[in-house]
Amino acid sequence: MIYNYLPIKSVHTGPNSTDDIRGLLQEIHPSRIMLMTNHSVSLTNFYQNFISKLDFPVTEFKEVTQHSPMEEVEHAVELIRNNNCDIIISIGGGSVIDAGKTARYYYKSLEQIAIPTTLSAAEFSHIAGYTIGDEKVGVRNKALTPQYIFLDPKATLETPEDLWRSTGIRALDHSIETIVSNQESEIARTFAIKSIKMLFGNLGLKSEFSRFQCQLAAWYSYFEVYDAPMGLSHNIGKIIGAKWNIPHGITSCITLPSVLRYYALSNPEPLAMIAKELGYEGSNVNDLASTFARYVESFISSLGLTHTLTDYEISEKDLDYIISKIKGADENVRSILTSML
Repeated sequence: MIYNYLPIKSVHTGPNSTDDIRGLLQEIHPSRIMLMTNHSVSLTNFYQNFISKLDFPVTEFKEVTQHSPMEEVEHAVELIRNNNCDIIISIGGGSVIDAGKTARYYYKSLEQIAIPTTLSAAEFSHIAGYTIGDEKVGVRNKALTPQYIFLDPKATLETPEDLWRSTGIRALDHSIETIVSNQESEIARTFAIKSIKMLFGNLGLKSEFSRFQCQLAAWYSYFEVYDAPMGLSHNIGKIIGAKWNIPHGITSCITLPSVLRYYALSNPEPLAMIAKELGYEGSNVNDLASTFARYVESFISSLGLTHTLTDYEISEKDLDYIISKIKGADENVRSILTSML
């Protein structure tokens, strides 16, 4: 068994941990900072206070939108080049952090500081996803992982509740996929189970402490991302997200229940193992797996996040397109997708 560490230099955690950035920047001593975010985050009190405390020249790029369209990344690269920026600070969700990673990939290897405001966990990934037209593409390289990460719950307090909770389901999706695809790794199982427990216990709550626990859970959900391949829920999600402009978190709310029902029949052992870790009882492996699948669906519903493909004007006639984009898809995939309508 081989475990691949990603080249993260430090992870700073806890309330006000972003105050450490001032000292970090004094060590790095950049000539000019590229500060990347989106429009809504740029209006928050956290962002305004953060930028007011920076003691270095800053170029702002506040135009990142959902799924990081390539034309936006190209604009950011132009600003980085023209302003001689030598470090990127990304404040936002997965699209903002991925846009920074993509800009580094296609321009030059700048260092990147990531301050996430959602639970997508893009800051802990070596994958940079972006869109060209209505298709999601991406690049993979260990060096793309942000070098410095700040999990400060105060950065998340102005994140809308639905966005926060739906990206938490995305983190739950990551944890489950890790266990389903990588049962041989004890470290993967250990952190993924811990993540699942923390998300179930905190995602529906509103305190700063609960938000911090969810941030840690998102980290644990992606602790072994390099060695855990994407599962069916994630693969379907990236296709429908890009094509029909569905937010990352909502795609998991749509796909995860149906995929788990399928796994409960076709590959029940990983789900049964999770159920046992959570204290559930069942007469056999299939019962335990089905119990866990039902609980996840109920949990999503309790957060007010139940969605279907139909909600986003995806109909049965669109299933052939989705299937054509999934490598190795068979009629089981069609059945799974049909249950999402």
